[in-house]
Amino acid sequence: MLRFGLFFLVTSMVLPVPCAQAAGAEAREVARLNNCTPKKVEVYQQKVGSEAQTIYKVECVTPKAVDDKGPQAASAVLIQCNGGLCAMLRPLYPSSN
Repeated sequence: MLRFGLFFLVTSMVLPVPCAQAAGAEAREVARLNNCTPKKVEVYQQKVGSEAQTIYKVECVTPKAVDDKGPQAASAVLIQCNGGLCAMLRPLYPSSN
């Protein structure tokens, strides 16, 4: 029993642990696929535990010239990641103040 516990301890220290940076790269790719050229990626919300998930806010590069008559481009998107699986939640539009 002691050997098993020692083996488990050693292997758990050696095996790589998935990190949030890998999911951040996945979030960038999902943003790109949804017509948002990523400028900045930050953690928007994070849940831990058995159903851990991370929601990223990805700021988009917006065009300098904006057509008032055309559709408004999103300034950012929210991307939800569960493990290595990411999907877009919704776009965020700039407020019109």
